Amino acid sequence: MPSRPLTLRDCIALALNESPLLDASRLDVASATEEARAARGKVLPEITASASAQIFAGSPVSKFFIVNTGSSTIVGGNPNNTGNNERTVDGAGVEVYSAHLAYPLFRDGSILGLNTGPAEASKLARKRNLAWTSKMRREDVIARITDAFISTVSAENRAGYAERRVKLLQQQVDITREQQKQGLMLPIDLKLAQTQLNGAQTLSKILRQQAVAGRIELSRALGFESPEQLHLSNVLPEPPDPPSADKILSPAVLAEHPSLEIQKAVIDQAHQDYRLERFRLYPSVNLEGSALHIDDFGNSGAEIYLGAVTVNVPIFDFGAQTSTTRAKLAKYQAERSRLASVADDVTFEVVTIYQSIYVLSQNILSLQQEVAKADRDVQVIGSQQQAGISPPLTAIEKELHLIARKDDLDGLEVRRLMLYAALQKAAGGSWKWIQ
Repeated sequence: MPSRPLTLRDCIALALNESPLLDASRLDVASATEEARAARGKVLPEITASASAQIFAGSPVSKFFIVNTGSSTIVGGNPNNTGNNERTVDGAGVEVYSAHLAYPLFRDGSILGLNTGPAEASKLARKRNLAWTSKMRREDVIARITDAFISTVSAENRAGYAERRVKLLQQQVDITREQQKQGLMLPIDLKLAQTQLNGAQTLSKILRQQAVAGRIELSRALGFESPEQLHLSNVLPEPPDPPSADKILSPAVLAEHPSLEIQKAVIDQAHQDYRLERFRLYPSVNLEGSALHIDDFGNSGAEIYLGAVTVNVPIFDFGAQTSTTRAKLAKYQAERSRLASVADDVTFEVVTIYQSIYVLSQNILSLQQEVAKADRDVQVIGSQQQAGISPPLTAIEKELHLIARKDDLDGLEVRRLMLYAALQKAAGGSWKWIQ
């Protein structure tokens, strides 16, 4: 943590390290990576083994395998018994060991597991989707912290205007009350002054609570235990030079926009899902092999070996799989068509922000002229008041007008800064408004 007050750049750096949203996005990517590995493993050979020991007594009640049929010895039996009693054993036991091999030679578009099948390719596309989504979440965090920092610092800086407005309006109420007693003012004048004072007090309270709420939000986002530990710089960043729209919206830059990359990954995933369902219309070929050894814990034992190639051919399912394949194809075509719409949405958002920045900049220029004129009027009235040729209420009204214009100007400048931050988010981070 820096010992100096935190600037906006400091807050963004801390938030990117502390954000649970980005942690969740990174874990999503890790989960998708493992899912792709699992899909890969399902088309490779699988070997399983088992071992068991069995102890039994009594007579069998169903058909059973006879181990070591060449032996005249009855395992665990009584040699003096004759007839059906010869099939009775007392505490006999066997041990069984087996191994099984399963190898999908051709299944769901995978040939011997040597190629990247549709199931694995779909998981890889989802991984790319989540990776680009993580970049979009990063821009969301930056935009949120920027908005919180600017609004909080602006509220703290403008608190002085609010307090000064309340003080001047209180003086106006006192002067109006005295002049009403002298018959120079009407009751409605006092009522109007009191209403303005109440409104200014409410606005001042709201502004203070906005600053408190902003500090709470920032302290949580930056990992501070309490808002009292958070020390913010009261200096807002300067507005940057407007970026070139040719660079932000150029075909090369727009093609690498996170929103478009996410949609490309969605298209690829839909394509692989369609291929997967289409391959399920084809026969599948599986190789299976097994080996089994059984004995009676002695020299008597037997082995069984089995190998098979199984071909499963889908013949008839009332068109269920065909309809599923057609649905996936339609989904794939829809996502391809949606790519152009995503590009249009990004372009429209950038153009709209440019328009808003222009309108605000124009209003700021007008307000700067009004503030300069109001400041001049206050200075003139102050000189006249010192000379005793200006009523007190006139000086108060002029200063209130100046405070209102300054407050409006600061509000517009804050909104313009937030629009530059929104432009960075809309550009997908290809342009940085804080260099």
